[in-house]
Amino acid sequence: MGLGKVLVVDDEREVRQVLHEFLAGRGYDVVQAGSGAEALALLAREPLDLILLDVSMPGMDGVETLKRITALESPVPVIMVTANSDIGLTSKLLALGAADYIPKPFDLEYLDQAVSIQLTTSQDS
Repeated sequence: MGLGKVLVVDDEREVRQVLHEFLAGRGYDVVQAGSGAEALALLAREPLDLILLDVSMPGMDGVETLKRITALESPVPVIMVTANSDIGLTSKLLALGAADYIPKPFDLEYLDQAVSIQLTTSQDS
């Protein structure tokens, strides 16, 4: 069995690919979505352990997607990914139910630790 199933949601294909390769190399089962709507549809079809969700996407942005995920009967932990270092936005995301946030460009060591912590925490509860 893998370490957990992680959904990477970002409108930039290159970002999704980098995260996919990095996380898969660490032993995670990784799936991808290019939009908030695609992520919600995927979440309705298959069980996930963690979602990495970009804040800024066209159409349904990450904030709206986060609201919809946390409103689910069994919400999945969400780590927000953002190039915006605004502390107000970070506070808002955490208040809306995000488990953590990771700034772009990625510190892959921090990303690895954050994913591991969230998956360990969600499996313990």
